[in-house]
Amino acid sequence: MSAHPRKILHIMNGAGGGAALSTLGLIGSLRARGIESCVVCHDMGSTAEKDAIRDAVAGAAQFMRLYWWNKKIRTPLWKRPLQELRQQLQTGAGFASAAAVSAYALRERVDLIHTNTILTPEGGRAASLLGLPHVWHLRELVGPREPFQLPHAGAKLGALLARRSSIIVANSEQSAGRLRPYLPDGLLEVVPNGIDLVRFRGARGERDGASPLVVAMVGHLTSRVKKHALFIDAAAHVARVAPELRVEFRVYGHAPIDADAYARELHARAAGRVSFSGYAADPAVIMREIDVLVHPADQESFGRVVVEAMASALPVVGVRGGGVGEIVVDGETGLLALPDDPQALASQLLRLLQDASLRARMGAAGRRRAQERYSLDGCADRIAAVYERAARRPLGWRANLLSGVA
Repeated sequence: MSAHPRKILHIMNGAGGGAALSTLGLIGSLRARGIESCVVCHDMGSTAEKDAIRDAVAGAAQFMRLYWWNKKIRTPLWKRPLQELRQQLQTGAGFASAAAVSAYALRERVDLIHTNTILTPEGGRAASLLGLPHVWHLRELVGPREPFQLPHAGAKLGALLARRSSIIVANSEQSAGRLRPYLPDGLLEVVPNGIDLVRFRGARGERDGASPLVVAMVGHLTSRVKKHALFIDAAAHVARVAPELRVEFRVYGHAPIDADAYARELHARAAGRVSFSGYAADPAVIMREIDVLVHPADQESFGRVVVEAMASALPVVGVRGGGVGEIVVDGETGLLALPDDPQALASQLLRLLQDASLRARMGAAGRRRAQERYSLDGCADRIAAVYERAARRPLGWRANLLSGVA
């Protein structure tokens, strides 16, 4: 096995969302470093999202059913056995789908498999069958009381991941901390997600007195963990205590009001105080339309949209929890409130709305922090180094050969 892998098979659990955007950005940046990519993606996402993946790898993408081995905690209890039976039949309990991933990896002549989610096991199984190195990317908060729960936890989960991974990459200290106590030394490395900073240079400037300040959160209304209700309630509190402020509140994201009860509840809760701007394909466009980003979620491992706002020189109001609390430096690049407290969120937001110089100062500091810690080039350099280390730790029969056991 070469110490310099030249072709990577990326496994993705869906064509949309922050993890997909991070993976696509990484693929493009790796190509500039002489590392080619192909993709196997769980068959979920819009036509445009799937086309973006195909374009990123010059058509070398295959969409198939993959086995999601996490427990579906947001699925009603009575539905879970039926859901599990369905995916067992569709994927052969993850073994038939792993065999299909192996066959694709052979056809594409890949040097390494990179699973860009902890939620699908096929990459580790395929790498073991083929004797390839496997990088398993932890982009989720996992554990008994976390948003993502796996069939195993603690030492048992750590042992399983260690068998199926050459290296485990976590996208934040928050996600890494849930697993670090159960993994061997040297197996886990933290590499924050990177974004293309050039795309986010054009922040919206200060408004004249006739234009309202625009405060927004970004998150599909299909995702409960985003905690849209906190944003809506904070907006109502701002309007009550500071009616003299000219502020427009927006939520960007897919809002399937006709098909989703949660979306309908949020529209009713907003009562016209918050507008729903719908899905925007380019987050850079959103950042040029707003003055402050609010991100009330405390159960995310990272928070890509927070980095995008910082890269756009926008101040952020977030909460002390999850990846957001790690990305935002409270009092420097933004302001943090206690989780699940709309009045505390509104209080921090009011500080920014009432002080233009504070907004400008925090926006500039956020841009500097994004450049220092979250650049796409920096992320790609670190992932390329991970690949070189992983190449010396293949799984399966090659691992046995290297250890002298085979």
